[in-house]
Amino acid sequence: MRAADPFAPLRAVAIVQDLSDELQANPGDPARERTYLVHRAALADRAAAWLAEAEDPASNEQDAEDTARRLLQHDRAHGTSEGPIPVGNARWDTDARGYVHQEHAAAVLNEHDQELARG
Repeated sequence: MRAADPFAPLRAVAIVQDLSDELQANPGDPARERTYLVHRAALADRAAAWLAEAEDPASNEQDAEDTARRLLQHDRAHGTSEGPIPVGNARWDTDARGYVHQEHAAAVLNEHDQELARG
């Protein structure tokens, strides 16, 4: 079993900030917005656990839920989804954070595959 990466939270924050900066510089691109939302929702989901003792847990849980719902709405509006269970599946109506888990895992795998293909 691999030890937890102590810098993972910082890397996740940096990725989301970079994606946010790109989105602000180039607004109106649904694919770019989706990439941001996938990573932002995954960060919010993890941050809820990381920050539970330091901040108001209810606030962090609400942020995670709200961000997950934004991703779900975006994917339903644009017909985008990368995971095995389609965005239109009714299960996501009551498990938006589960949808984030699925979509983030698929995005990370796709990003890894693209890096390997580049060389």
